[in-house]
Amino acid sequence: MNKTLLKILKYVLAPAALFIFLYIESQGEGDFHIFLSASSDLFKNENIFEKHYGLGFHYYYSVFFAVLLHPLTYLPFQLAKFLWLAVNCFFIFRIFQIIKNLLPLHNFSKNELLFLRVAGFVFAFRFLFENVHYSQMTIFLLYLCLQGLQLIFSNKPVTGAFLIALGINIKLLPLVLLPYLFYRKFFVAGILVILFYVGLLLVPIIFIGYPQNNFLLSNWFSLINPVNTIHVLDVEERSFHGLSTLLSTLLVQNVPDIHALKLKRNISDISLEQLHFILNIVRCAFIVLSLYFLRSFPFKSPRGLKHRFWELSYLLLLIPLIFPHQQHYAFLFICPAFIFCIYYLIQNKNTLPKTKYYSMVSLSILIYLLCNLKILLGEFNEYYEHYKILTYGALLLIVLLANCVPKEEEKEITLEV
Repeated sequence: MNKTLLKILKYVLAPAALFIFLYIESQGEGDFHIFLSASSDLFKNENIFEKHYGLGFHYYYSVFFAVLLHPLTYLPFQLAKFLWLAVNCFFIFRIFQIIKNLLPLHNFSKNELLFLRVAGFVFAFRFLFENVHYSQMTIFLLYLCLQGLQLIFSNKPVTGAFLIALGINIKLLPLVLLPYLFYRKFFVAGILVILFYVGLLLVPIIFIGYPQNNFLLSNWFSLINPVNTIHVLDVEERSFHGLSTLLSTLLVQNVPDIHALKLKRNISDISLEQLHFILNIVRCAFIVLSLYFLRSFPFKSPRGLKHRFWELSYLLLLIPLIFPHQQHYAFLFICPAFIFCIYYLIQNKNTLPKTKYYSMVSLSILIYLLCNLKILLGEFNEYYEHYKILTYGALLLIVLLANCVPKEEEKEITLEV
């Protein structure tokens, strides 16, 4: 293919195809309609956390996020949604750029780099598409996590901390990064995250007043409280995944799942109190497992760039597993871990024992299938959702990631980005 055709493809056909895709996706309402409806209701002094939107869904995001979106409520809905989706495409581009910057790739050949990019995108495609299709928030949240961390690693703690605090404010998921910052001696950034978070909770006072903001914050914290019964069983929707949903379907015989198939999936039948106890024990076990990936005492730097990305990818992988009320599109957070595993296999294909190498490749393929059967064989999706195979895929990814222990080379030890 000559250079002229490549330029036409890159600068004309690809943007045109993207524009058509975004235009089609902007025609439906999606969850973006919930966001804008809540933003509009906020300025009518309504309780946005008590109301139901669409087909009976709650608004689960922050008061500040509703304020942030308010200018878009003055635009025609389809235009506002198109702009939101277009911005998300920019965030997708930045996510892959940041991952490329965080991983040491200087010794990769052109073909190896191409394979890593293609494999990472193919694995992430399902989650990226679902986030765009449902006009969800996960792409933005993952971007805030990665961009914030990159800035902090580059000695720009104020901007980096603000981005992470913004992510935590919108939805608590990036909270897992806060203890990590203190553990790795980024004290200034950690303190700034807390200060910015508190500040973002108070910003809506400017627009709706202190009493209304305080009232809404109280309602929000009550709604997202993880000890609520609805978050312990966590089977309100068929597309929920994560530890709370998986353990509920395995350990409770008759969970209130109206979409469940008449196929046995529980191996026990315990009380709600017992389930709550076991769920918290399992969550704590996975959090403690972080020490396996950190591999150093607190307040010490990681051993190098590869090790830092390895430990961070595990923390991001934990997010959709340990937090309740997680939809399939939230599993975009597991993609950096899969990318690291492919990176490790490419870099060590000639040094790993053949049996181990092919076992890890086979496990990678199995993980890909468990996470992507919905788009490969979608007609059986009700069975995948019933047995929560996406969660099993994420759990197996932990096993694979744990076996991808990075070995730093001398020229990779520097932690400057």
